[in-house]
Amino acid sequence: MDAVVEKRQEEKQQLLRRLTELMVEEQREQGLYQKVPRYSELEVAARALAEELARQAQERSAREVAAGCGSKAACPTCGEEHPVRLEKRTMTSLDGPVELVEAVADCRPCRRSFFPSA
Repeated sequence: MDAVVEKRQEEKQQLLRRLTELMVEEQREQGLYQKVPRYSELEVAARALAEELARQAQERSAREVAAGCGSKAACPTCGEEHPVRLEKRTMTSLDGPVELVEAVADCRPCRRSFFPSA
C-alpha cells in the first residue's frame, strides 16, 4: 500500500472512531447506560449511524458522477447532441431516502429524456 492510500485509510479509521465516540456520548446523555442495555439497543444505534454514513456517501458519489457528465450528451436513439442539466430527486436506497443529483438531457426530435451518467 502506498503512503497516500495508507494515510487516507488511517484518516478514515480516525473519523469512524470519532463518530463512534459521538454516538456513545449521545447514548449516555439519553440514559442508555444507566442500566445494562440489551445488545439489540446497541446494534440499532450502530446501524442508524452506518445508514446515515451510507446515505451521505451515496449522495456525494452521485454528485461526482453527475459532475463528470459534461455539458452536452448524445441522444442514445439519434446521436444528436443536447445540453445536459442537473436535477435533484429523492430515491429510497437500502439505507433510506437519498437526495441524488443526476445529469439529464432532453431530445425533442425523439421525444425522450435520457440520463448520460447511466
